[in-house]
Amino acid sequence: MSNQNQATYPPPATAYPAEPQMAPPAPAGYPVKDGPQQGEAAPPTTQSRGDGFWKGCCAALCCCCALDACF
Repeated sequence: MSNQNQATYPPPATAYPAEPQMAPPAPAGYPVKDGPQQGEAAPPTTQSRGDGFWKGCCAALCCCCALDACF
């Protein structure tokens, strides 16, 4: 065997891609470090939803009891 420089086929793969890969942009409304800073937004206020939730729960419970009694 001779000690000549021989090209290998196929050439060895590189460990890194040729072009640097960029990260995808942040979703809309997501805070970013380098982006334009908007004023501090006030935290959203919670609003009462009324007693509709409790009326619905009671109605469902009554229906379950009525169906259980009938069947």
